[in-house]
Amino acid sequence: MRKFGLSANQGFAIPLIFRKRSVSMHVQEEYHMAFRNKTASLTVLETRISYFEVGAGKPVLMLHGNPGSKNDFLELAEGFASNDIRFVSLDRPGHGNSEELMPETPDLWYDAKAYAEIIKKTCSGKTYLVGYSLGAFLALKIALQNPEMVTGLGLISPFLAPKNASEAPSSIPDLARSPFLGTVMGIIFPMFAGGKIRRHLIDVYSPKTVSEAGLDDDVKRYTNFEFLLSTMRDKNDFIRLREEVQKRLPELKCSVLAILGGKDAICDPNSQWEVLSKGLSKVQRADIPEGGHGIPFTHSKEVGELLLPHIKANS
Repeated sequence: MRKFGLSANQGFAIPLIFRKRSVSMHVQEEYHMAFRNKTASLTVLETRISYFEVGAGKPVLMLHGNPGSKNDFLELAEGFASNDIRFVSLDRPGHGNSEELMPETPDLWYDAKAYAEIIKKTCSGKTYLVGYSLGAFLALKIALQNPEMVTGLGLISPFLAPKNASEAPSSIPDLARSPFLGTVMGIIFPMFAGGKIRRHLIDVYSPKTVSEAGLDDDVKRYTNFEFLLSTMRDKNDFIRLREEVQKRLPELKCSVLAILGGKDAICDPNSQWEVLSKGLSKVQRADIPEGGHGIPFTHSKEVGELLLPHIKANS
């Protein structure tokens, strides 16, 4: 999700930009006065992944929420990148401009394998991880499976303890694999999903208000049938793995910072903190009292100021 009403470069003085294209990597590079902004793609496990990076120095890999895209972190990354820190933000598999992962057999940890390859290719094999919302859950999965690759974790509005703990996985992604049902559902389902997505986005930005034009734009984007399926698959994986990941949290030895919005309308911040504080030995809490679930968009400056010292201490 982007911040409504803002263009990619609003608020940043960019007097001159030079672009060049690399044929082998499909790379577009923009050279700013202080740092480089590069949009690129790479292939891991036969899956094309789209990402951008800003800055230089120690890498910070950023994982967006559900739904979402790499541009969720654009304002935060451009505002706090430097010659010492390089932010790498990607479209998670199946979202934005990235392809869906296709394991040969069902594997709830398959995405962690993909992220390990991404870390090798974009972060020289070791990185600080930032996860927003469901991306925070994914960051924990990656750290559990690849502890040697993760120097620290920054979890923004982590989604770890849902309001409805008894929610069952959706059958829609499996049904959609049928050519006939998939075609029919692809026509009908987006029409019915729009209202739910709209309410979700309003809750994400609460207590801030959302412009109708921006809301309409994002509802249209996230009711694309393929994006809806990816969102449901990710939620299904979360439901199936949540208890296992929580039980394994004591295995994590890296330092963790949880940044929580006091007025989160998606998930109770104290419930998320309870999960983290019970399972982790090295975890700190930072609160933004007037923030909601969407603090990377509504309070990006405050989030960056809280996150930066932890990144520097654990990179």
